[in-house]
Amino acid sequence: MRRLWYHILHSVLPVGALLLHVVIFVCYARRWDKVAALTVFPFWAWGLLGMGMAGFAWLFTRQRFALGVTALWIATVLVFSDETKPLLRSFQSRPEPGAAAPTPDGQKVRRVITFNCKAGYFNPAAPHEVVPWQPDVVLFQETASPAVLQQVAEALYGPPAKDHVVGSWECGIITRGRILSSALGNLPNTLSAVIQFDDGTQLTAASVHLSGAETDVRLYKREALYKHAINRVARRAELQAMLTMQTLLNGQRPAIIGGDFNAPAGDAIFRLLSSARFTDAMAAVGSGWPDTFPNWAPMLRIDHQWINQGLTPVRGRVVKSVHSDHRMVICDYLLK
Repeated sequence: MRRLWYHILHSVLPVGALLLHVVIFVCYARRWDKVAALTVFPFWAWGLLGMGMAGFAWLFTRQRFALGVTALWIATVLVFSDETKPLLRSFQSRPEPGAAAPTPDGQKVRRVITFNCKAGYFNPAAPHEVVPWQPDVVLFQETASPAVLQQVAEALYGPPAKDHVVGSWECGIITRGRILSSALGNLPNTLSAVIQFDDGTQLTAASVHLSGAETDVRLYKREALYKHAINRVARRAELQAMLTMQTLLNGQRPAIIGGDFNAPAGDAIFRLLSSARFTDAMAAVGSGWPDTFPNWAPMLRIDHQWINQGLTPVRGRVVKSVHSDHRMVICDYLLK
């Protein structure tokens, strides 16, 4: 038995941790649909496993190889985890309650909030959580009734709310500006609107709620791997349909696509947005812990704001909610 433990500590654990590093790194770099079951986890979760295996072996053997594998995992997690850059920006300027602060040179910014307020189905107080932040645009998912959305709009911008609200239970948009037109996608979980603010600037905003993520984590079963792959393909098709609608509606305006994508940061479906020259705003300027789900201990960033070149991100943060199982994404922008 002692010889077996010696073999495990000196060979099996450090070599296994190194092989795990190679497999996980390649899977996350390529994001093939067939390995979607592996990449649905945050990258650092696999890092903790790899560091634990190699670190445990080093703790008992003081073997340089095990220490080297541990260091390799630590370096890789720090460099490639989605959370690293926003955490390094923790002390930078971020959105604060109240009206969005102008830029240092005095330029006006517009505040956009993305919020899946699932508890809004049962608690109409959830959508009201955005009021203290004085947003210019709110992209709601799994929200409340149209009447509740009108109440939120009136609390923010005063009555009447008619031209400031569109959508209902699945997706909704409220805005300080006037909604010129709107379009519902081929599914009830996509909604786009053309907004005009009082200074004449216009913005195309889309609220998105893609299909729920697959939750089967039995990675040792082929059936689970297949279900994750099919789930990603379905969400990619939904996002492509929404992006096509948004492109037709947008023209040359600044545009934002935000909502609950049910896909972690870096997922392969976001290549559709990158190819369309959209940028992940939180990745660009977010400050602090960026993950949004679950609200009480967020480990996944599935709520996003993607912008085209008509907007310049200024600051961003994620804020814990009271009534939802998601956190709010709050970003400030310059409209070009």
